[in-house]
Amino acid sequence: MSLPVISVIVPARITTAEGRAQLDEQLTALAGQDHTEPFEVIIADNGSRPGLETFTGEHPCREQLRMRYVAATRGSGASYARNVGAEAAAGSVLLFCDHDDRVYPQWIRRLTEHLESGYDLASSAVEGDTLNTADPRTVAPIAAPEHFQPAGVRVPILVGCSMACRKDVYLELGGLDTGYPANEDIEFGWRAARHGYRVGFVQAALVAYRYRPDFRSGYRQGIARGRGLTRLHTDFPGNGLPVARFFPQLRWIAQVLLARNLASEERGLLLGLAIGQLRGPRPARAARAAVQPLPGISGGRQANVPPARNRVGDIATTTGSHPDRNAP
Repeated sequence: MSLPVISVIVPARITTAEGRAQLDEQLTALAGQDHTEPFEVIIADNGSRPGLETFTGEHPCREQLRMRYVAATRGSGASYARNVGAEAAAGSVLLFCDHDDRVYPQWIRRLTEHLESGYDLASSAVEGDTLNTADPRTVAPIAAPEHFQPAGVRVPILVGCSMACRKDVYLELGGLDTGYPANEDIEFGWRAARHGYRVGFVQAALVAYRYRPDFRSGYRQGIARGRGLTRLHTDFPGNGLPVARFFPQLRWIAQVLLARNLASEERGLLLGLAIGQLRGPRPARAARAAVQPLPGISGGRQANVPPARNRVGDIATTTGSHPDRNAP
């Protein structure tokens, strides 16, 4: 069997039967890709309940997907699991998706074609309509592909649930920074651009994104993302994203609390985002941080790239066969 050119890495921390059913849905979607070249799928297990290795080893798509199970349990979080999966990957191109979403049939083909057009790493838009009909967002839905990138950003933002990167670039950069509470995918793309790598964006929704199921989980996600945003402002001043201010954030919190038309997950997410930005590193510190500003998008590479603060993780693998998400 020839080595695959592409490795799809799926971080997973599955503790319920529902989570396992969602993984099955994602694996079925990967088996339905219109990409004709060989690829492998790596399940990077970050502390699931016992049985995931057996589940992947007995899955009906295991041979078609060249599925492998990788234990990623020496650290915690999706970023750590993605790093472990990246080191275990046999492919020269890495693709990342989450276990509880559903990729479109053209997902692999569109992302890899974009890399081949001259980019080192890239992401796509995602959509939140397909998998969230029971509890749709009313105020903060995911933006359409043409508006997915925030206005004013100097380098495209990446989302870890739909991301592609050349493996040599991923490893040279040291992988995702596991010290970030969230938004480490954005940090990774901006760090890559700072070191001369080309960051691209496919203006198409290629993944059906699943919202958190309730207020509590939405709030936890929002807290992490809010704190991650403030750290981005510290590490990448002048990045183009708006900086949260104390009193406007308090007014926003009051508005969210009083709003009547919000979905439960949506209310938790918005509250968490606001409170997380208040709790995170103060944006004013960005002016004193000894960091370089973000460049514009340009080609070229820089040798001797400094690694992320946390290197790619250790690996424990067996052959066979969610962590915290930072997506919209």
